[in-house]
This record gives sequence, C-alpha cells and structure tokens, in this order.
Amino acid sequence: MRDYLSVFYNTQRKPLTNYPSKFADYNIKRFNLKNKIFLEIGCGRGDFINEFSKKEVICYATDRLISAKNNLNKNIIFSKHNISNEKLPYDDNFFDAIYTKSLIEHISNHEFFFSECKRVLKPKGILINYTPDWETQFLNFYDDITHIKPFTKITLENSYKMYGFENCKIEKFYQLPFVWKFPFLKPFLNLISIFTPIRSKIKFLRFSKELMLLGFASKN
Repeated sequence: MRDYLSVFYNTQRKPLTNYPSKFADYNIKRFNLKNKIFLEIGCGRGDFINEFSKKEVICYATDRLISAKNNLNKNIIFSKHNISNEKLPYDDNFFDAIYTKSLIEHISNHEFFFSECKRVLKPKGILINYTPDWETQFLNFYDDITHIKPFTKITLENSYKMYGFENCKIEKFYQLPFVWKFPFLKPFLNLISIFTPIRSKIKFLRFSKELMLLGFASKN
C-alpha cells in the first residue's frame, strides 16, 4: 500500500512551485514570526516549513510519517508524531506559534488536538489553522478519502472558544498571492467563480472558486 504523501503529494500531481515561499513571507509578516519558535504539525512533504526555515524562524515539524523527515531542511527539528492520539513531544509553554495547513480536516479527535496545542503554546502564543472552506469546497471535499471533518467559519470559531482560546478570528482565504496584496479584487474573483467548473485544471480559476479558511486564536 502506498502512503498518503506518495499518492496525494507526489511531484507529478503537486509539482514544486514558488508558492510556499510567498506563503511563508505572508504569514511571517502578518503574524510577526521572525525569530519566533514555530511548529508545523503535519508537515507532509515539507514544502512550507522548509520556506519558513529559510526566513529567520526557529522551526520544528511533526508528521505521522517518518518519510516526511527526508524532505526537510537540516535546520528543522523533526519528530514523528500522530496528533490524533499521541501527546506532542514538547514541554508545556514552549512555542510562540503553531501552524497547520490542510490538517485539521483529517483529525478525528479535535478535543485532543486543540488541548495539546494549547498546552505547548506559550501564554499569548498563537495557533494558526488553514483548512478547506466547506461552503466553497463541499462538492469536492471528499475527493480526498482521508478527509474526516469539514469546517465552516462558525465551526472553527466555536472550536477555538470551546477549547479555551481567545481573540479568535476566521476569514476566507484565497490561495492567490496577488489577492493578498490587492484584496479589493475579491469581488471580481467571486464573479469569476460563478462560471468556474468544479475541479478546474486552471489554478487561477480553481483557487478563485475553492477557498480556504484561515483561523487564528491566542492562548490566554
């Protein structure tokens, strides 16, 4: 049996691009991550954490597959770990920020996940989560057989509040770097999305229609 990375994140299906570098820059600037102790849970192929590690961020990473370590830059501290049922292998109050991308929709035990993140975050530390937006991806969400739990803005906000996080904010997120610079273009993209077919092969059209949720909240 082939593992998740080799099926869903092989280089033929998901070729390497400069998007992770732009994404890292965006998050570092927005969440003030320079020189911070930073953890990615579920680092997968390592595309994103590798870019964070090049930009004055002190990087840690976990994944349930030991093969993920093979793709990481040498300055990233890696631990094999399954967040669904294993405690994070770090001391309490250790990280300034924890980040996940396309992870929480795969988790069955969310109480355990949020509790563990809160435990290892420093006071005032921030939890940052990117997950598919159910409202714009419900027709293709279960194309990935490992998806378990869809999230809406309300679901994610209630999760933060239920598990004791503060100052939570959730927003729709376009995976198109030019929108981060020019947010006034969002209404134009909304119009385009009406005429865009599901599962479009053209990235610009696909990511105009299929949005992510960006949620973040802090430990009290």
